[in-house]
Amino acid sequence: MIGLHRKYLLFRSKVAILVEDMQSNIKVPFRIRIKCISKGFLSRSYFLYDLKNNNYKDYISDYERKKTRFINGDNAVILNNKIIFDNMTNGYIKTPAIYSVILDGKIYPYTNKTNESLICSSEELIAYIKNKGKVVLKPYINSDGGSGIYICKYLNGNIYFNDTIFKEENIKSLIDSLNKYIVTEYIEQHEYSAKIFRESVNTIRIITMEDPYTQEIFIPIAVHRFGTSEAGNVDNWNKGGLSAEVDIDTGILGKATRKPMKNEMEWYSNHPDTGEQIEGVKIPKWELIVKKILLLAKGMPFLKYVGWDVVVTKDGNILIIEANNCSGVNVLQVHRPLLTDSRVEKFYKYYKII
Repeated sequence: MIGLHRKYLLFRSKVAILVEDMQSNIKVPFRIRIKCISKGFLSRSYFLYDLKNNNYKDYISDYERKKTRFINGDNAVILNNKIIFDNMTNGYIKTPAIYSVILDGKIYPYTNKTNESLICSSEELIAYIKNKGKVVLKPYINSDGGSGIYICKYLNGNIYFNDTIFKEENIKSLIDSLNKYIVTEYIEQHEYSAKIFRESVNTIRIITMEDPYTQEIFIPIAVHRFGTSEAGNVDNWNKGGLSAEVDIDTGILGKATRKPMKNEMEWYSNHPDTGEQIEGVKIPKWELIVKKILLLAKGMPFLKYVGWDVVVTKDGNILIIEANNCSGVNVLQVHRPLLTDSRVEKFYKYYKII
């Protein structure tokens, strides 16, 4: 039955890629579109990876990326459920404090991290926002591309949910409609990333893989994501956010780019909205970040493939916002192909991704 279910999910993935490509505004000659789809790539990837000049065999395709969801097997639930993840990482590294859980419109206290910030009702949530300034509401089952997240803040006598003013009765109505949500602290990021773009918490996506032959954990690539005026209050690549590669050895950022909306790529040494420098910026405590992520991955040997979302906080702590079982790869491969690294190629071949 498991095999049949997997085949069904992969069939759905192929259909999803076909539908997404048909709905895309990317214009390519018909023969190129057919070639891309036949090899598992969206037409957008033709420009994203410059497949006119580069070899498609060096890249994980959009379809192959969807197959990576099976690498961790049943243990993927640890990454897909933020409550389980919070408990599993406790003692290894900091994660955002969870104050409450929302189930079928009812708010329940979550007591794992603190007894000082329990929120048990809409009234207490409203009072907390007014007192503390900001909280985050988000699904605790991983959502697609950050959808369903509410950044709640109190500013100039008004409560905002994602930059829209909400009256108290609107907040209560929204809470009544939510299920499988958590209320968490809002993370204040370090000045180096806030300076580049303050409206979103800008995270570092770090990939870890376990070599199936030596059991060594390695980091093949890492990127720093930044929000934009288009992406709003998230740094999500699919919503128009930026991606800049991180030099693994030094923690220094390269040029940033974003998902192409037309038939060309744009690269930025400076943030296109704020004008602040991106290229050449060094991430504080980078060496410690790498050390902590490798230790965490080694401490969870049942997770073979993880995309960790890391942030350096305002006070200099290293914190994991969440971890991903099936990390997007175009946000990574836009900088360089993954399969030119022999370790990565062996990893994906072992798990029959390629």
